[in-house]
Amino acid sequence: MFRPSLLSIRFLLLLIIFVVALPAAGVILYSGIEFRNTMLDQARQETLQLSERIATEQRNLVVAAEQLVASLAQLPEVKERDKARVEPILRELLKLNPMYANITISDRRGMMWASAVPVSQPLNLSTRRFFKSAMTSGRLSSGEYIVSRIITKPIFNLGYPLKDQDGRSVGVIGVSINIGNYQHLLQQMSLPSGFSFVILDHEGIILARGIDHARYVGKSYPAEAFHRIQQGPEIGTEIRAGLQGDRRIISYRKLRLPGEATPYMYVTAGIPIEVATRDANRALTRSMLLLSSVLLLACGCAILIGKRCIGDRIRALEDASERLAGGDAQVRVSALVVGGELGSLARTFDAMAEQLRAREDALARSEAFLNTIIQTEPECVKLLDREGRLEMMNHAGLAMIEADSLAQVQGECMYALVTPEYRDAFIELTRNVFRGAVGNLVFEATGLKGRRIWLDTHAVPFRNDHGEIVSLLGITRDITEHRKSEEERRENLLLFESLMRYSPMGIRIFDGDSGQCILLNQATAEIAGGQVEAMQEQNFRTLRSWQESGLLVVAEKVLEDGVARVRDVDLTTSFGRQVAMSYSLSRLLMKDKKHLLVVGRDVTDERRLAQEKTQMEAQILHVQKLESLGVLAGGIAHDFNNILMAIMGNAELALLRLPQESPVRTNLHNIEKSSQRAADLAQQMLAYSGKGSFVIEVLDVNAIITEMSHMLEVSISKKAEMRLELAGDLPLLEVDATQIRQVIMNLVINASEAIGDRSGVILVRTGTSTLDAAALSRLWLTDRLQEGLYVYVEVADDGCGMDRDTLDKIFDPFFTTKFTGRGLGMAAVLGIVRGHRGTIEVHSEPGQGSVFRVYLPAYQATELRPPARQQHTGVAACGSGTVLLVDDEEAIRSLGREMLESLGYSVLTAEDGSAAVEIFQQRGDEVDCVILDLTMPHMDGEQALQLLRALDPQVQVILSSGYSEQEITERFTGRGLAGFIQKPYRLADLGQKLQRVRTTTRRR
Repeated sequence: MFRPSLLSIRFLLLLIIFVVALPAAGVILYSGIEFRNTMLDQARQETLQLSERIATEQRNLVVAAEQLVASLAQLPEVKERDKARVEPILRELLKLNPMYANITISDRRGMMWASAVPVSQPLNLSTRRFFKSAMTSGRLSSGEYIVSRIITKPIFNLGYPLKDQDGRSVGVIGVSINIGNYQHLLQQMSLPSGFSFVILDHEGIILARGIDHARYVGKSYPAEAFHRIQQGPEIGTEIRAGLQGDRRIISYRKLRLPGEATPYMYVTAGIPIEVATRDANRALTRSMLLLSSVLLLACGCAILIGKRCIGDRIRALEDASERLAGGDAQVRVSALVVGGELGSLARTFDAMAEQLRAREDALARSEAFLNTIIQTEPECVKLLDREGRLEMMNHAGLAMIEADSLAQVQGECMYALVTPEYRDAFIELTRNVFRGAVGNLVFEATGLKGRRIWLDTHAVPFRNDHGEIVSLLGITRDITEHRKSEEERRENLLLFESLMRYSPMGIRIFDGDSGQCILLNQATAEIAGGQVEAMQEQNFRTLRSWQESGLLVVAEKVLEDGVARVRDVDLTTSFGRQVAMSYSLSRLLMKDKKHLLVVGRDVTDERRLAQEKTQMEAQILHVQKLESLGVLAGGIAHDFNNILMAIMGNAELALLRLPQESPVRTNLHNIEKSSQRAADLAQQMLAYSGKGSFVIEVLDVNAIITEMSHMLEVSISKKAEMRLELAGDLPLLEVDATQIRQVIMNLVINASEAIGDRSGVILVRTGTSTLDAAALSRLWLTDRLQEGLYVYVEVADDGCGMDRDTLDKIFDPFFTTKFTGRGLGMAAVLGIVRGHRGTIEVHSEPGQGSVFRVYLPAYQATELRPPARQQHTGVAACGSGTVLLVDDEEAIRSLGREMLESLGYSVLTAEDGSAAVEIFQQRGDEVDCVILDLTMPHMDGEQALQLLRALDPQVQVILSSGYSEQEITERFTGRGLAGFIQKPYRLADLGQKLQRVRTTTRRR
C-alpha cells in the first residue's frame, strides 16, 4: 500500500509541485479540446455553406436551362419541325452558353431530328432517362451521367417536353451540360483552403470533384457512403473517410426537380479533419511545452529550497532528540533551529520536561473538561447497568424525564419510563449492547410528571481499562416535535392524495426537463377519455393536441419564466374526445428541479350553457322588440278604429236620414267603402301585432294546402317545381283559414323568389312533432307556448339561401331583401303565427336553400273555442230599454247615443269607468245593458267590469274594443261577459248584439 509519509521531503516537494501543476495541465488540455471542437463545428458550418453555394449555382444553371428550352418550345420553327431553320438557332445558342455541350430535339419516339452539334446520322434517345421522364411527367426532367456519342465527352442531360396545341407531349428538347465546365464554374467560386466538393448524379456517378477532377469523373461514389446519403435527410453532415481515404467532415444536399420524387443530383463538400483542427493542435502543443518548462524550473527550485531550509534543520532536530532520549536534559534545541514550524518544534522540545511534570494536572483538567461537555450537551447522555438501572445522566436527560436532580432517579430502573408497547424492544436493546452489539431504537416514554415524549436513542457498550463491558452508554434525542412534523407531513400527503383522487378537475405534473408525466389523477383520464396507465406514459412535448392548440408554447414559457398562465382551448385529446378546456399552468420547484403543474377543467357544458344563454337573450330581445312594435301597431290600430267608427257611424246615420233620391248618398256610400278599407288595413296591423281578428274554425291543414295548390303553382316561377308531401292522419287545427292561407302563400312566394330565374324545387311538407321545453327553446318566439303536440307546415327550397345577418332580421318590420316592397310580409306571417299560439323554425345557409317550418298547436276537443263571427244581415234590429254607453272619446259617445236612439233605446253616457260605476250605483235599476270600452284612462274597462259585477252580478255588459274578438274572449272567459263588439261597428251589428243580449236576458 502506497504511503506518502514514507517518502523523503525532497520527493514530497516535487510531488506537491506536480499536484499543483495538474489543474493547469487539465485546463490547458480542456481548452485545447474545446478549441478543437470549435474548429470542427466551424468546419461543419463552412462545408454546409459551401454545399449550399454549389447547389445554388446548380439551381441557377437548371433555371437558365429551363428558360432556354421553354423559349425554344414556343418557336414556330420548332413546332413545325423545320430542321433547316432550327439547327442554326441551336448552334447560335450553343455558342452563347458554353456550359452546354449540345442541344437536341427529338420526336415522341425518341428519334433526334435536330442537334446543335452536327451528327452523321439520327440517334434514338428513347432509352435515355431524361427523355422517358419528360414524356411521362410533362415537365422538366433530369438524366444521368453518360459519355455523349455525338461529342464523345461526359455530359449530364436535362429534358423538357415539347407539346402540341392540345397539351400532348410530341417530343423532348434535350440540353446536355458539359461536365468539364463544372470544374471551371466551381473554380470561379474561390473555394476556401483545404475544402473540396463532389457532385453526383442520381445513381452516385461522380460528375465533378474539386480535387483531381479528371481522375474521378465518371466513377462511382463509394456505395456505402452514397447509400447513407440517399437514406438521410435533405441536408446532412457526417464525419467519414473521403475518396482518398482520409478522415473528413462532409456535408451534403439533395437537389430535386419539381415533380420528381428522386433527387437528380447530390452535392457534397468536405474538409480533412487534420486541416480543420490544425490550428487547435498547434496551440495545444505550444501550451504543453510552456507548462513543461515552467514545471522543470519549479522542480529545481524545490530541490534547492528543500535541502537548505528543511533537510538540514530536520537533521539538527534528530541529533537533539537522540541526546534528549539519552538523558541530556541540558540540550537546547531552540538555539540550533530558529524560525518557522521547525523552530516551534525546537521550543517544544525545551518545554517537554516541564510538560511531563504537569501531566497529572492536565489529566484532572481533562476530566473536568469532559464532564462540562457532557453536562452542557443538548442531548441526553446516560449510563445504564445490565438491569436498566441509571448510573449517570446529564442535565439534558434529566430535563427530558422531568427529574429535578440526578439523586432523584439514580439507581432507578429506566424500563418503567418506557411505554408498554416499546418496553420489550428497549430491554432487548440493553441485552444486545451488553453482548457487544451497537443498537438504535425509537420509542415513546413517559416523564416523571406524566408528559409523553418520543425519543431516539443510540446505545453502545462502555468498557473499562480491561475491555470489559460494564455499562450501556446511550445518546438520546428528543424527537417529539420531529414526530409531530412527520405526522403533519403525512396528513398533508394524505390530504394531497385525497385532493388528487377526488378533485373534479384534471391535475397532472410533468418533469420540466424530460417532459414526461410523473403524476396524474383519475379526473384527468376521465376528461380525456383514456386510461390512467396510458396517460402516465405521455410526454407533453410530443402531444399533438398540445401542439395544435398552442398549449406547448405556453407550457415552455411557464417553465422558463415561472409566471402562471391560464388558457382556454378547444382540442381533440389523444383518445379522440373533443373537449373545451380551461387550463391553469404553473411551475413547481421540487429539490431545485423544475416541474410543470397543469390543472384542467372541462368547460364544454359551461360554453354550451353560455351559448344557450346568449341565444335565449337574443330571442328575448327579439320578443321584446316585436312586442314593443306590436303594442305600437295595436295601439295605432285601436285609435284608428275609434276614428273610423266615428266616420262610418256618422255616414251610416246620415244615410238613414237622407231621402233615397238625395245626390249626397253616393258620397256617403263612398265614405263607407273607404272607411271599410281603412278598417281592413287596421285589421292587418292587428294581425302583425299578433292581436288580429280571426274567424276561428276547426280545420284540416292538408285540406287547406290541397285547395290552394293550384293557386300556389300559378303564383310561383315557371322554372320552379312545387312538390307536396302531406302526412296522413294529421290532427285538426283551430285556426283562421284565411290567415293560414296568407302564411302559406307568403312562404311559397318567398321560396320562389329565392330560386329566381334558375330551375329549382319548392317542397311543401306537413307532419306532427311533440315539442318539449328544450325543443321550444331553439325556436323563434316561444315565450307564450305550451309543451305538447304540434302540427307543422314546412316550406323548403333549394334557392340562394341566407347568411346569419339576414336570418337575424327576416322577421323585423320593414326589412326586405327585394328592390321594392314594404318588408311587412314575414312580419305579418310571424304576427299571424303568434296570434295562433304557434312558432316558426328557420334553417338556411348561403347557396344551400332555406327551410321554414311553422308549428301550430294541435286542436284538443276539450279546449274552449271563441264563438265564430256572425255575419250581419245589414238590417238593424230595433229594441227598447236603457243602455249605459261608456267611452272616453266624446265623438264615440255622441255617435253611440245617436245610433242607440235610432234603434229605439234610451241612452246614458259616461266618459270613463269611474263615472260609469257612479251612474250605475245611482240608476242601476234602469240600466238594461252596459256597452263598456276596454281602453280608458283613470279606470279601464276591465276594472269597471269587476266593480259593476260586484254591484249587480246579473248586469249585462257588452265589451267594446279595437282589438280582436279572439283576444278579448280568451282574456274574459268566465268573467260574465254578455258579448263583444269590435270597433268600428255598424248600426246593424250594434242592433244584433243588443237583440241577442235581450233574448238571453228573457231566457233567464
